[in-house]
Amino acid sequence: MTNEKKQLKNQLENELQSLHFSSQKEVLDQAYPTTWKQKIAQLWNKEIEIPLLPVSAIVALLVCSYGYKEIHMNDENEKQEKVLVELAGNTYWKDELEREMMKYED
Repeated sequence: MTNEKKQLKNQLENELQSLHFSSQKEVLDQAYPTTWKQKIAQLWNKEIEIPLLPVSAIVALLVCSYGYKEIHMNDENEKQEKVLVELAGNTYWKDELEREMMKYED
């Protein structure tokens, strides 16, 4: 069994003889950072996994709650009675007339 291992090792060494690893220092620097730049680079290279189901559920809840809020606000605005006001022979909604009048009072 050890003879087979030696043969495999020799065959591997023969096949990889032409390959040379030239970036050993750079790999070691990334694996064991010493300077603040290397530490930031290591932090930047981290992979972040975002679980799809919880994130999509939260987004869906936010969208639904925003939609519910908008619908609810529109219902409250419609519940308020609109009053018609006649001014200079024209008829206006009171709230819109007040809003326009506020623009010109300043």
